[in-house]
Amino acid sequence: MKKYITSCLAFCCLSGAIYADEVKYDAQKIADIFYQLNADPNNPKAKVNHAKGFCAMGSFEPAQSINKEIDVPLLAQKNLPIQVRYSLGGAFKDDKSKTRGMAIRIQDPKSSSTWTMVMLNTEINFAKNPTEFGQFFEMRLPVNGKVDQEKIKKMTQEVDSYRNFAAYTDKIGISKSVANTPFFSIHTFYFKQANGDNFIPARWKLVPVDGIKYLDENEMKTASKDFLKEDFENRIKTQPVEYKMYLVYANKDDITNDTTALWKGEHKESFVGTFKVNALSQEDCNFDVYFPSDVPQGVNPPKDPLFDVRNEAYAITFGKRQ
Repeated sequence: MKKYITSCLAFCCLSGAIYADEVKYDAQKIADIFYQLNADPNNPKAKVNHAKGFCAMGSFEPAQSINKEIDVPLLAQKNLPIQVRYSLGGAFKDDKSKTRGMAIRIQDPKSSSTWTMVMLNTEINFAKNPTEFGQFFEMRLPVNGKVDQEKIKKMTQEVDSYRNFAAYTDKIGISKSVANTPFFSIHTFYFKQANGDNFIPARWKLVPVDGIKYLDENEMKTASKDFLKEDFENRIKTQPVEYKMYLVYANKDDITNDTTALWKGEHKESFVGTFKVNALSQEDCNFDVYFPSDVPQGVNPPKDPLFDVRNEAYAITFGKRQ
């Protein structure tokens, strides 16, 4: 079976102005910045983004009603096994951090069809193109042993993408469990309509069945740095962690090629199915890569400028870990 490698979901966060037009922020440069920022000299093969995480497994039960709306053969199955990796953003090691990631790999055991989903707990990114993405991390590199906090503050205010993302994350708390965390595709994918050849733009979201809940002040004080995995282990003793998946279709005026664009107002939604995560698994997935470009028949990839470079950077960082 093919190995897929779970890399940084933080690539899903981007937006802003450009300060160094002469610098080309391609996949190699972005990967180099991550290594400069987060590499562990004692463990050169360690992940440099979404470094901390744990592995789980479960199942996906597609809603049969979805097949009347979109033509994705994988969703015709009644039950599909899934591999899951929950993670923190960047190089954080303490679960009391806001940015969370979830990667899911669905595979149809009856065929070679797979679907890899790489998601964040935010609806938007912090950058909309490779330059903004690279600069976001590059400005955090120490110079002569010191991070220039004034430069970070200045750029965060001057770059629309950074400023909007900061305002967005200020409004959310630190979720108290993976069972209370929503996850979003960030990118806009294209789904083949049932009984037709058109592909319609949509993002997806995973809504936790147990609701969205945040740590309060007292819980923040007592929570361990590993409380997410501890909570997960306790929960699955009695019931699985469940998410309802929905497609959110773009309205006529929605921006579909910008991961920093927040869709506002009412949108048509379709229920796709239920994810049930019910067991821990071997930590092998921590060495894997989950490529967002792995989509099944009936789903076409995004058209934004980040998507391809994101997959390329995953491949580069995976290669350096071998």
